[in-house]
Amino acid sequence: MSESAGDLPSAWAGALAAAGSVPMSAAETRALAAVLADWVGDALTDPVAARKAGSAVGTALIDSHHTQPESLAASIAVLSDHLPTEIDSAVRTALYAGLAAGYAEGLRDRTRREQEAIRIAVLDAHRTGEARFRAVFRGAALGIGIADGEGRILEINEPLARMLGRDARAARGLEISSLRLPTDPPEYWEHYRALLAGRRRQMTGEKQFVLPDGEVIWARMRASSVIGDDGKTALMVGLFEDVTERREMTERLRHQATHDPLTGLPNRTLLLEELAATLNVRDGRTEVEDVEDTDDGGGDGADFAESDAADVAGEPDEARRIAVCFLDIDGFKAVNDTLGHDAGDRLLIQIAARLREAVEPDAHPVARMGGDEFVILLPDTAGPQSAIDVAERVLAAIREPVLLDGRELSVTGSIGIVEQPVEGAGPSELLRAADVTLYWAKAAGRDRWALFDAQRNARQVARYALSQELPGALERGELFLEYQPIVDLADQRVRSLEALVRWNHPRLGLLGPGRFVPLAEETGAIVALGRWVLRRAVADAATWPRPPDGAPVTVSVNVAVPQVRDPGLVREVHDALEAGGLPPARLQLELTESAVMEPGRRGRPAVQRLRELSDLGVRIAIDDFGTGYSNLAYLRRLPAHTLKIDASFVKGLIPPAAADGGGAQESSEEPIVSSLINLARACGMMVIAEGVETGAQAEALRKLGADTGQGYYFSRPLPADQVPALILSGFGEAGRQ
Repeated sequence: MSESAGDLPSAWAGALAAAGSVPMSAAETRALAAVLADWVGDALTDPVAARKAGSAVGTALIDSHHTQPESLAASIAVLSDHLPTEIDSAVRTALYAGLAAGYAEGLRDRTRREQEAIRIAVLDAHRTGEARFRAVFRGAALGIGIADGEGRILEINEPLARMLGRDARAARGLEISSLRLPTDPPEYWEHYRALLAGRRRQMTGEKQFVLPDGEVIWARMRASSVIGDDGKTALMVGLFEDVTERREMTERLRHQATHDPLTGLPNRTLLLEELAATLNVRDGRTEVEDVEDTDDGGGDGADFAESDAADVAGEPDEARRIAVCFLDIDGFKAVNDTLGHDAGDRLLIQIAARLREAVEPDAHPVARMGGDEFVILLPDTAGPQSAIDVAERVLAAIREPVLLDGRELSVTGSIGIVEQPVEGAGPSELLRAADVTLYWAKAAGRDRWALFDAQRNARQVARYALSQELPGALERGELFLEYQPIVDLADQRVRSLEALVRWNHPRLGLLGPGRFVPLAEETGAIVALGRWVLRRAVADAATWPRPPDGAPVTVSVNVAVPQVRDPGLVREVHDALEAGGLPPARLQLELTESAVMEPGRRGRPAVQRLRELSDLGVRIAIDDFGTGYSNLAYLRRLPAHTLKIDASFVKGLIPPAAADGGGAQESSEEPIVSSLINLARACGMMVIAEGVETGAQAEALRKLGADTGQGYYFSRPLPADQVPALILSGFGEAGRQ
């Protein structure tokens, strides 16, 4: 900025004074500028407030007689120079758009009032005498035209003659209908014929005129009829104001507000307008404000204005379909980080050009949403394949090498596609669904498209809703623990019980950990959940009786990766044991390979925490072994006491033919299980086999050297109140459920 934001009032006052002659003193102009600057300064928080403030400023400029377009241009220039650079572009754009809209509407209202005063004066002069009529006619600043009841021009004054590029005398006798243009909406001439026929008294609107030299102008017109003694239209009086410059400025500002300055593509604002226009039911009428017939002095008449394409769109067929392709550039952040933001901008410009070339711009509008995100709108599709064909063309175009600063870059994109019937669709919902689908494409490997699946989305929405309910479920006491026995394969006695969390959901019923624990890990709620499970399990285990003959039963608690990485884990375990009164040796923490065998700096602190826990006396078990990193050298250095063989290996331990009595048959998993058991023995660890479902599996594991087993063959998870009886029973065959 050339000056600080604090200089805005004085700079604005100077710009307004230089823009044109206004009946205001310098002090009054400074006071006005100070007020306007305050309005702007208080509204730079969000686009909605900025647009409202801009509209108020535009209206205030008109009310203070700054009606020359130069005043609007000067105001925008001053604001551009003096607004803080950190102001969001959306807020800045909304401010300018509101300023232009408020200025245009204020000028329009002012012109209407002036036109009404002149119209009444003209009609009164016509009634009271020719001399006065001529005086008003010649002295008016607005263009005035008089026509007879047949639609032939009788007189136009000099301002109107200059506006139309015609000689005032030569215009006499000209048929008004000869000024018709092919671009004129039919409603304009329908109202004109009604005015001639006496069916209406007034009409207003903006009309385009082509001058003899080919120049195109826009005029704001208001016409009134004078009814003769016979009840028919005797005269028509038209008042005209040249609004060409105002329209052009408004259009320029609208273009700035609805287009991306970097690529020139439509922005999110215009895309949403396009979507709304495509989805909304239209009845084919232009914007016409019909009013009842009035006398010569009343009402504003029928307001005719140029209509957008959206306003003349026909009624959509119920079977019509629409598609949205949401695209972003894979790895775009790396381009910005390595080559710089200027290079990233040049890449986006090239991508935008390729998108225009890959689609039909008139049929498939392309918009930039922000950053490296683009949207392609297909307003009329024949089904999903139509959108898929466009997506594949676009992806192929993006894959072409890009030359940037002498480097040839390989770039890819990912696209989320939503294709569905127009009926029932909403702009925001379509974009949100396409955005979700884009991330499906990225998750599947990038450089590809994905098609929206309503059922998949519903599942994800349900998952998200469930994740949001989880913290409250802890507070409401909806979570509880069940315990699954871990049994000695040699004597069938219970050696430990694994705590498994359950959720008694008020609407969905009983939920197992697979439904919500992964969600807790994704959202970060797993730390609080894990803390609750640890405290509850320790407190329960402290109440368990000692078996009739044997060592006290331990409790096994799962610890998720985020908990292992939490520096407060050791303190939490210590506090839980102290609060529950459970000896550390009776607690076993189960951690997956990914939690403890991750090499590098992230892994070392985790191992250190495990050593501290082991020094505390807590047992450590490596869960699901064989499915993760399986870094054997790293495993030897872990302070772990137990290795749990994953259920996937146990499942294939006994071939189906052998299990069905079809004779001995070598198991493909047996060498793997045997190797895992030998590895655990070499590292001084005990072995637990998970997922034991048959007696044959239990016997095979016992022969291979596994210490304990866990699975439905021995017992399903039990409610906490049934655990003491199970321990006292000694389990054995009688305990199997």
